[in-house]
Amino acid sequence: MGGSLFQHFLGSFLLLLCFKAGLGSSFMLGDAKVGCMERERQALLHFKQGVVDHFGTLSSWGNGEDETDCCKWRGVECDNQTGHVIMLDLHGTGHDGMGDFQILGGRISQLGPSLSELQHLKHLNLSFNLFEGVLPTQLGNLSNLQSLDLSDNFEMSCENLEWLSHLPSLTHLDLSGVDLSKAIHWPQAINKMSSSLTELYLSFTKLPWIIPTISISHTNSSTSLAVLDLSLNGLTSSINPWLFYFSSSLVHLDLFGNDLNGSILDALGNMTNLAYLDLSLNQLEGEIPKSFSISLAHLDLSWNQLHGSIPDAFGNMTTLAYLDLSSNHLNGSIPDALGNMTTLAHLYLSANQLEDPEQDKRLVAHDNNNKYK
Repeated sequence: MGGSLFQHFLGSFLLLLCFKAGLGSSFMLGDAKVGCMERERQALLHFKQGVVDHFGTLSSWGNGEDETDCCKWRGVECDNQTGHVIMLDLHGTGHDGMGDFQILGGRISQLGPSLSELQHLKHLNLSFNLFEGVLPTQLGNLSNLQSLDLSDNFEMSCENLEWLSHLPSLTHLDLSGVDLSKAIHWPQAINKMSSSLTELYLSFTKLPWIIPTISISHTNSSTSLAVLDLSLNGLTSSINPWLFYFSSSLVHLDLFGNDLNGSILDALGNMTNLAYLDLSLNQLEGEIPKSFSISLAHLDLSWNQLHGSIPDAFGNMTTLAYLDLSSNHLNGSIPDALGNMTTLAHLYLSANQLEDPEQDKRLVAHDNNNKYK
């Protein structure tokens, strides 16, 4: 009987050792923190092998006695209960000359297989680095991903965005600076994304123009999209019908630096919930609409071809803090309403044909904390 009891104890002990080895070196019983999973640790080490790291950003990633728990590695965060890697934040720093440089590089296509092993990853940030090459479609296997930021890797490209439809939990996507010039079906790809998507940043991505003759279905497309940045892409007004679908959900819309023409109403439609709107540096014409979303806090219409007078209705915007109408063809006097707005902190009206504001007592009475240019 004693032998049988010993064999049972030995079997249980060996099973525990095997279980611990599968979890990683820092597994502890009870409520203690669980270390990283061995499979994911190996995936991260494989990722490191494909990275150019001149500044030692990944110096804590290793096989040393005090480096075996990948949950303690720089940029890695694990779930305390399961030990799975849930966040990989390796964004570059030091571009502005402040602080230490932490910039990674390498062929992004070679990193796809190792990243796809991190099946429980929720947040991936590789922004502000020097990664180059075509984005690996294996990123579409990260079905638990909630935020993906690959912005400001200016040598990185993506030829299609279909893999994004395989990320049902994604709420935040930033591909700004990534070359999307060959992703000709990008609107359709965005429409196929999950309704969980709330923030989309595609600034300076060389987006192809939308071809008016191509039908764009909005079936299953996101109606919860609140933030959309398509600035610096040279897009034409053919984008308008696609934008209209999100008119009820958008609160932040940035179309700065495109080639939009026609009137502002043609570009906006019925976007009544906007708090931030930037249409600057386009080719918009006509008069400024007499009504905007009353919830606007930031409005930039500078560097267009707008004419006519400034509407008195701006005085109804009780939350407006920033207004830029400079570099247009506006004329007439400055409405009394602008001088009476207590929330307006920044006002820019230069390079128009307006009356000289220095002689306009209505602006002199304006809050001293406000700025006029």
